[in-house]
Amino acid sequence: MFLRNGWYAAIWSKELQQRPVGRVFLDEKVVLFRNASGEVAALEDSCCHRAAPLSKGELSGDHLVCGYHGLKFDVRGQCVEVPGQSMIPRGAKVRSYPVCEKWGAVWIWMGEPAKADESKIPNLYWLADPAWTATPGYIHLNSNYQFLIDNLLDLTHVIYVHKKTLAGDPREATTPTKTERLPDGVRVGRWLIDFVPPPLYAKAGNFTGNVDRWQFATWTPPSTVYLDVGCAKTGTGAPAGDRSQGISIWSSHLVTPETETSSHYLFCFARNFALGDGEMSKLLYEGSKATFLEDADMLEAVQANRCGGSLDGLVDIGADAAQLQAGRMLAQMIEAESARVGRAMIDTAASRSGLTNSECN
Repeated sequence: MFLRNGWYAAIWSKELQQRPVGRVFLDEKVVLFRNASGEVAALEDSCCHRAAPLSKGELSGDHLVCGYHGLKFDVRGQCVEVPGQSMIPRGAKVRSYPVCEKWGAVWIWMGEPAKADESKIPNLYWLADPAWTATPGYIHLNSNYQFLIDNLLDLTHVIYVHKKTLAGDPREATTPTKTERLPDGVRVGRWLIDFVPPPLYAKAGNFTGNVDRWQFATWTPPSTVYLDVGCAKTGTGAPAGDRSQGISIWSSHLVTPETETSSHYLFCFARNFALGDGEMSKLLYEGSKATFLEDADMLEAVQANRCGGSLDGLVDIGADAAQLQAGRMLAQMIEAESARVGRAMIDTAASRSGLTNSECN
């Protein structure tokens, strides 16, 4: 099940340039494109004429041209030209989806267009702030999106799954976390005081001794997780707010369901040190991707053992608190949305038949 009335990251902005891009979101085929005026659009990836994928077409100025018979569509999905005739048939239109370009990504709203409030897009300012250098990437994941969200809110798996990249000190596996229920999400985190730094961080921060390390992960519905992570030389005041003797990273994870068993995974490390340093960007991009591919390998194995995206019937442990709270919150939102849709369908049917609500109940 998916929450449809929510913003999902469709693609990094820099990846949407000269060609239309076809993707599947929430089991629906969508074509993304940027026209000559710089406007971004998302349309149903099926021409209203003979159902050809519009993603197989090409851009012509401000329009997307179907690659089968040349029909032209604007960013609203309206057909504006049919080759060989002056009249455009009534109903020559494809569904368009609300989109918004923010924080270096294109966001799509798969639900009711009237509810698409751009202020609800999570605040990921570090992805566009010149005080931070971002290294974005993408992974296609053969796993349910909620498995990935659970993974990102689980700080205790690091020592086992990320031995080559993020695991630094075996005490990580037993250091407790604190979970908070937020008005618009869930936050989990902890401090690791006087710990061996993980290999990737040791190299990035040139640490030769132990560090004080912080890990704070926040989930905002439907499927964005960002982590405030980093470390500083131990005893230099980081827990009290002075991170000047360390490195800070915002690890951002924009997760979008493709199907019940596959996901689009947009990830990014943004840092406030070594700004503009190409070698540092290469180190962190390659290091972060290697880390997240370790997650992908495990999650795809989990998916192979499950049907759809359910973990029902399995045992929960104390370290699952954040994941369980996020799962419950999302399930409640999906249930409420489904109930609204159901009521609307009943009202519509009643209106068409001339019945009143009381007569339907």
